[in-house]
Amino acid sequence: MRPPINLPKSLMLGLMLGMGLAMVLALSAAAAQTISAIQPFTASQAIDLTQPMHDDMVFWPGGVPFKKERLVDYDTGGYQLHKFIMGENTGTHVDAPSHFIRGNKPIDQLALNQLILPIVVLDAQYAVAKNDDYELTPADIKNWEAKHGKVPANSLFVMNTGWHKRFDDPQKYINMDGDNVMRFPGFSAAAAKLLVARDVAGIGIDTLSLDHGPSKTFAAHVVMLAANKYQVENMALLDALPTTGATAIIGVLPVRGGSQAQARIFALVP
Repeated sequence: MRPPINLPKSLMLGLMLGMGLAMVLALSAAAAQTISAIQPFTASQAIDLTQPMHDDMVFWPGGVPFKKERLVDYDTGGYQLHKFIMGENTGTHVDAPSHFIRGNKPIDQLALNQLILPIVVLDAQYAVAKNDDYELTPADIKNWEAKHGKVPANSLFVMNTGWHKRFDDPQKYINMDGDNVMRFPGFSAAAAKLLVARDVAGIGIDTLSLDHGPSKTFAAHVVMLAANKYQVENMALLDALPTTGATAIIGVLPVRGGSQAQARIFALVP
């Protein structure tokens, strides 16, 4: 796991302007040729919340694993060129509203001001340690709000389950039991409804799914995506994040009409 990067204060302005400009150019060029106002922020530290991609990485059972195939190499062509094969839900990725809801936004139509936004974190590791199948509740969110204030509108609300520490061990990350049921934590539908009421832009987690492993209905997915909110799965390094005060930059691939897509995600911390 990569450690946070401490940046000299002299580079704070350069980071803010350079990263912001790069993301605006990259995302707006493919998404809709638009420019969006974003909430202002400052930063002195960058945290990479993305799991590295490689042939042995974990993937959703029955899904399409990541494979890198070399097409050209230095000795034969003077350069390297690869082809990647993977499902759109492999690795750290974003679920668009269209993932479950016909007619809702595909991945390329997510607004820029929903992809550069405040990120807040609820640490659920204590509860998860007692129950692999733990589901975040509205009471958990309200208890968080009692300490940190109301969940901000147009923020990314992240549940830190601690599961990201298992990512490099696919068996432990999937955590399949003897009945072929996955065992990992997630959001309850009731918690998702409360976060929709708080008007978050999206929610995130460090597991394979926003719904807990045993789910068959994916009720939290349905609630969030029906409200045209997005979701981030398989996040990394959540322990390094402050509870509040950071800004997320979600560099999701703007695949036209895509229902999900991989993303390089950073948190910028004051």
